[in-house]
Amino acid sequence: MVNETELLQLPDYSIEYTPTQIQIHNLEGLQRAVNAYANRYANVIVTDDTEKSAKDSRAKLNKLSNALDEKRRDIHRDYNKPYDEFADTIKQLRSVLQDTIDPIDDGLKELDGQHREQRKQHVQSLITEMSPNYGVSASDVEIDPKWLNKSTSKKAVTEGIAGVMKQVKQAQDKFESDSHALTKYAEVNKVDATPWIDQLKQGQELDYLFKAIDHQVDLNNQKQKKLEAQAAEAKAHQKIKGDAIVDTDTGEVVSHQFVLKITGTNEQLWALRHYMDQQSIKYEKVGD
Repeated sequence: MVNETELLQLPDYSIEYTPTQIQIHNLEGLQRAVNAYANRYANVIVTDDTEKSAKDSRAKLNKLSNALDEKRRDIHRDYNKPYDEFADTIKQLRSVLQDTIDPIDDGLKELDGQHREQRKQHVQSLITEMSPNYGVSASDVEIDPKWLNKSTSKKAVTEGIAGVMKQVKQAQDKFESDSHALTKYAEVNKVDATPWIDQLKQGQELDYLFKAIDHQVDLNNQKQKKLEAQAAEAKAHQKIKGDAIVDTDTGEVVSHQFVLKITGTNEQLWALRHYMDQQSIKYEKVGD
């Protein structure tokens, strides 16, 4: 095992290299030739009549340009060769060290994960312990990832949990109060409160829901008046025969009358009434 106080260092070594000088012999002649070729074709006008010769000129110029670039690539490969060999050697040496570094790195990551899980369990225990004092359920408190950081103090975690629990409690109290008010408002307007409570759960504002109920009641009243007018018109051409209502114009049985005794919770009975209103089913209370 390596002594923890041992200083790891590489032995003295040096790298010798000589910067390469790239010199073009007869550069002036090369420049003159390139300028001469460029000038020769500088004023070529492309028309239907000169298209063929223009393409030939372009091909010759491209050939010269490619020849220059090929020479550049040859020099670049030779220039880079000693560096590429040096870089490969360094990569091989680093690979030997990396083969040892990787398992250590994996072990540290695994250990960090274990420590983080231990901190998470501690935070969850703290939440469970504190939740009764704030009147909330531990399941309602979501763990903030920063509470699991090694650098976060226990005091900061405790204060963070307390702050979240206060917010949760305030939100729950507000929902309970708003839900009660919304239920009463729905009952007064004789509508089912369930769908409105669902919207409240989704974060809809109470004032908006009050206005929405008013609007729905207006629509229901308009629909009911229309149905009543239609029923009155139809009733003028109907008569009762036994338990059936018959259209006097066509002789068709348009509906039946039944006496039912229905038992259910308040919510069920409100839902049933709402359904019958939607379906234009006539009903009336019999007895007390």
